[in-house]
Amino acid sequence: MAESTKEAFRRLRPCCVQLTKEQTVQNVLQMRKHLGETSKEDLQELQEYVLFPLRLLLKQKQRLHENLIQAVLECMTHVFQHTHVNHWDMLEDTFTQLCILLSSPNNHGQVADMSEELKLAVVTTLKTLLLASDTSLLLTLYSTKWLPMLGHAVSILLSMAEQEGARKLRLEAMECLVVLAGCHSECNGFHSSLEKNIADSFASFLPGITMTLCRVITGDAKQGHAVTVSAIEAWSKIVAMVMSDSSLDNNQSQSSVGSHDPEMSERLRSVQVRRTEEWRSSTAEKLNVLLQRISAVVTHPNWRVRLALVEFGETLLMKCTKSLQCCTSPLLQLLVSLVGDDYPQVADRCRQVLSTYSGEHLGSRPLVEILEENLHSLATSLPRLVRTADDEKKLSTLNLTHGYLNLLGPRVMSLLNSAAHLRRLSMALVQILELDITDIKIVEQRTPGVGVPAMSLSRTTLPDPLESSAAAHYNTANRMKRFRHFQAPHIYSLLRQICQLLGYYGDLSLLVDHFLDLYQQSSLHRKQAVLILSLILLGSTGTELTDVAARSPSEETTDIISSLLEEYISPKNWHLPTSSQSEYTSILNTGPGWSGGMTSSSVDSSDWLVPRSSPREHQISFQTLNSNILLICLQLEGIGVFAKVLGENFKVLLIQGLYPVLEKLGDESAVISETAYTTLTDMCESCGYGSVGQLIAQNADYLVNAISLCLRHYSLNPRAPQALTVMLQYSDKDILPLVQDTIEEILLALDQHHEDRSVSFMRVLQSLVTAINRWFPLNKTEETRQRPSRTIWDVEKSQSIRDFLLEYHQTKKAADGILGDSSVDDDVTDVGHDGKETTKDSGNEEAFEMEEPDKKPDIPIHIKNVLEVLARCKHLMSAADPRLRLQVLDITCEGLTALQDTTDQLLPQVHQLWQPFVHRLEDSEPLVILKAFETLCMMGKVCGDFIRKRVVKEVWPKVTTFLTNQAKISLKAGPAYTHTVAYRLQCAILEGLGPLCVKLEIGETEVDTIACACVPYLSTRQPHKLQEGGCSVFDALIHLEPDVVWLTLCELYCPDVPQPPHTCFPPVQVSGSTSEKCEYAANVTLLLGKLR
Repeated sequence: MAESTKEAFRRLRPCCVQLTKEQTVQNVLQMRKHLGETSKEDLQELQEYVLFPLRLLLKQKQRLHENLIQAVLECMTHVFQHTHVNHWDMLEDTFTQLCILLSSPNNHGQVADMSEELKLAVVTTLKTLLLASDTSLLLTLYSTKWLPMLGHAVSILLSMAEQEGARKLRLEAMECLVVLAGCHSECNGFHSSLEKNIADSFASFLPGITMTLCRVITGDAKQGHAVTVSAIEAWSKIVAMVMSDSSLDNNQSQSSVGSHDPEMSERLRSVQVRRTEEWRSSTAEKLNVLLQRISAVVTHPNWRVRLALVEFGETLLMKCTKSLQCCTSPLLQLLVSLVGDDYPQVADRCRQVLSTYSGEHLGSRPLVEILEENLHSLATSLPRLVRTADDEKKLSTLNLTHGYLNLLGPRVMSLLNSAAHLRRLSMALVQILELDITDIKIVEQRTPGVGVPAMSLSRTTLPDPLESSAAAHYNTANRMKRFRHFQAPHIYSLLRQICQLLGYYGDLSLLVDHFLDLYQQSSLHRKQAVLILSLILLGSTGTELTDVAARSPSEETTDIISSLLEEYISPKNWHLPTSSQSEYTSILNTGPGWSGGMTSSSVDSSDWLVPRSSPREHQISFQTLNSNILLICLQLEGIGVFAKVLGENFKVLLIQGLYPVLEKLGDESAVISETAYTTLTDMCESCGYGSVGQLIAQNADYLVNAISLCLRHYSLNPRAPQALTVMLQYSDKDILPLVQDTIEEILLALDQHHEDRSVSFMRVLQSLVTAINRWFPLNKTEETRQRPSRTIWDVEKSQSIRDFLLEYHQTKKAADGILGDSSVDDDVTDVGHDGKETTKDSGNEEAFEMEEPDKKPDIPIHIKNVLEVLARCKHLMSAADPRLRLQVLDITCEGLTALQDTTDQLLPQVHQLWQPFVHRLEDSEPLVILKAFETLCMMGKVCGDFIRKRVVKEVWPKVTTFLTNQAKISLKAGPAYTHTVAYRLQCAILEGLGPLCVKLEIGETEVDTIACACVPYLSTRQPHKLQEGGCSVFDALIHLEPDVVWLTLCELYCPDVPQPPHTCFPPVQVSGSTSEKCEYAANVTLLLGKLR
């Protein structure tokens, strides 16, 4: 014995003797302290001596305190961790004592009732004992003779792994089970005979192990991902150890150790399982059932569990290829479903495993047949699962389909050559992608203006769609696609990838022909077929697919796209009714040419203004309208996909596809208009145009020709004016000469058919005038020029008092008939602001003016167009249809704005428009009155005092009467009144009246009239917005006649009685209230403050 061993013995001997005599926790801890100070070599020599008192303590029959037992087990664990067990007696005795310690004395097969800490210490000690045992001892342990003891240990460990609450204890129990099964990382050096003995022994326990661990794997997620991962690893390692191909092959020619032992009882022989071919086949079928249950965990929220499933599948596929051949299908299904995992750790590892496996086995026909059969059965069950299962199950199933297509790769083409596979897969996709057409919002969303898509575009500016991605500006694709059987966006994203994989790996011509047949044969499948065709074509280039190489489109692809484009834009598929008043609902009842009558049902705006006395002949359900809108949108989106696929090569198809898309951009449906705009941006990006305007400008000649041809057969092409509207909306002034002939045709047609087609043609004319305002902005100097005001403040600022009096004196002399002498007439002395006199020779100026030729300049073409449009407005302003009257008033506002710089044309037009216009202020529809007053404000802005006399004579009485009468109603009305049209009209008049008075420069009498009509709106009992409107009117009147306003306000409320500045002036008497509780006090005080 070495000196160090002797020294260690001298230290440990007193502790061992003391522990034998007095079994306390303190003595065990003292011994543990000395054990920690002993080297491994010395501890190996003294192993039996040290363990003797500890083993003796565990064998005592009386119940010891748990703390003492736990301390003893920790000591034994330390010894086993630093030594090797070479004696069978020690292994057998310790193993048995630990199993007895864990077992309940009353309930056979159950875990003893003890603390979780003690159970954990026992399991840890058992694990370290097995790891420290010599191989020769393990050969004996795994013999048939000791099967009952092994079975008991396995049973106890499985019970703790399944039923215990402490996560750490469950993990330790499963780890101990793996060590007991010889599947831990340190078992690689085991002899083949030992591995065979372990496999033979654990074959008897395999049913219980697999079933229990399966329950743990599929248990509640609250148990923690670590428990699930540990159970998955234990299940795969033990099954792979028992069912491995190498182990079963070697077992055919050998027999178990001890199987011919004459001392073995018949009972022990009955317990042992022989791993025969029949047993292997039966066990594999039963394991297949458990595998299908475990596969459900593929949707576990924790990525580590999914990664463990990948390792699980790899272990079984690689080690048990022959023995678990019937399980190949579910194992591949498990791996394939994880290929598209969100976590790259899982997806990359899964692809690596599948790549390795397919490289070794995919060449074999049986595996390909398995994949094809699985894909066919999956396609069969897919529609049912999508309709009934939850989102998690749907996602799992679609991931599986995506994985199969990825795994098959180029073999998809041969698979789809089978009519059964193609039909099943296509019908599954068609049924899954069924769109929801029950949303009323689809059909009710209308564009805000003519030729303007539903995006908020201003009248004068348009966004450049290519400044950023079109999808960032207008994300209409996802908004319009609401599916019937799912809502989650990631499910649709996965379906997109599946369709694109079909387009990449499949026969493009075959797929397009098949889905085009579905498109033509059934109206139920048309929308889905268009969507799938777009995705297939998008996938044919591989630009949006990962892990595949992008490729250029072939000539065959160009021919396919050309035929699809022709099919989409054919009249039967393109000109579908999208509203109950659509032009196409009665297209079959009209004759060709300009004479083909269009009824008033073609009107598509503000339908609620006019009640229809007779029911419409063509009643279409809103579901049908929704379906038509969605189909048109999908076809538009498909044209955008055509442009993306072909790129620059799509330019040859612009002559075929650009005009129909422009026509849809002007559609009254907001969804169609937005989608058409997105399609145009796709065309621009693909064909190299910088903007939609550039695209239209460079193809304007073709577009104008197409519009002219369509207008000649208007009854067959009622949407032709919409295309012209869009051209004007998105082009610059250079296009005006190109469309001039078409505009003249529109004007002529309007003259001939103003009764039935006015609304449609007036839309085009409105867009023309709006475009002219955008192309030819106002002259800033003219716009900002202000007429001299007659207020006292302006007189004081612009002239001296002397100048003012001189002008007054001359005016009075002229009024009295005193012309004066020639010197006064010819030479006028002007005193400037600096006091210097200047003399103007008026006679020379007159002579110069007489020399100027009386020749008017030529009227520009855009002004001529505006004049022509306004000439039509004069006749249509009294139309029976209130929607048309509103439209005419809108055009009048735009037209007057366009003529603002050309007074010679503006004033005659205002004169001609006045008589029909003034009647609109007494219209039966409040909305028309509202629009008419807005038009009056525009007239006042551009004409000024030209219409002052007419307004004072014909408009003021109507306005003051309305304000006076309506003030009595609004004074007593409740909150609901603010939602009425009358309230809106009141607000509009009060807001516009003040600026209108300033522009007209009305006199003292008119100011007094307006002030008296607006006085009731200064009451605090009026709605707040009406009070603000009334104050704004008085603000404007203060700048015109402050004295009149002051006197009017003081008649209502006079906080301070005015005092005369001198005794020679008589006092002024006012009748206004002086009480602060007066209803006018607040607003009058505010206005009087502005007067001061």
